[in-house]
Amino acid sequence: MQIRRTANAGVLLTLDDASILLDGVCQEVSPYLATPGEIRQELMCCPPDAILFSHHHEDHFDPDYCRAANKPIYSTIQVADILPGLVRLEKTCSVGKIKITAVPTRHMGHYGKTTQHCSFVIQGSQTVWFLGDASPTELKQLSDFSKPDVLIVPYPYIGTPAALKNVSELLPCKIVLLHMPLREIDPDGIWNSITDGIESLKANLYLPELGETLNL
Repeated sequence: MQIRRTANAGVLLTLDDASILLDGVCQEVSPYLATPGEIRQELMCCPPDAILFSHHHEDHFDPDYCRAANKPIYSTIQVADILPGLVRLEKTCSVGKIKITAVPTRHMGHYGKTTQHCSFVIQGSQTVWFLGDASPTELKQLSDFSKPDVLIVPYPYIGTPAALKNVSELLPCKIVLLHMPLREIDPDGIWNSITDGIESLKANLYLPELGETLNL
C-alpha cells in the first residue's frame, strides 16, 4: 500500500493495483495550503481510478479539478449545483479488487449541523478507514467493519484524551494524521495541541508532508 499526501486533508491511495483519491485536491483556506500546482498537474496527466470526497468544503474539495479529471466522482452528499457529474454513492462501489463503503458521519464542530459529510471504508488486501472531517466520536459508526490496518484522520483525533482513547482502541493500526498547517503558519497552536498524542502514538503515527509518499 502507498499513501501519498496530495492535499491539506487528502491522499492518493494505491492498493491492489487501484488508485483512489480521497479529498485529494483542495483549495487554500488559510492556514491550510492548497494542493501544490505540480501535484495537481500530475493528477491531471495521470488521474486516479476513482475520486472520492467526504464533503464540499474548499480545504477538502476542488470542483474545477473534479470536472476536468474525467473520472468517476463518488460521495454520499448532494452537490449537483457544484458538480453535476457526481455519482451518488448510496452504500458501496467497487474499483478493481477494492470495495469502497461510504458511511454517513457528522462533521466535527459547529459544521455538524449544516454540512453533509461521509467517511469511507476501503477494503482490499488491507483495510483503510478514511474519516475526512468526521467528529472523533463518529468512529463508532465504523465499528461494524473490520478494524483498519490504516486509519487516516485529521489532527483532532489525537488532540484530546477522549479522542486519543478512541483511536488507541484501534491499535496496532497505523495512523496517518492530516489537516496539519505548516509549523511556521499555525495561528491556532495546533502542533502544540497534539504533542501528547504524538508521544503516545509515535510508534504507529505518521505525519506526512505535502507530496510525501508512505509505503505501508
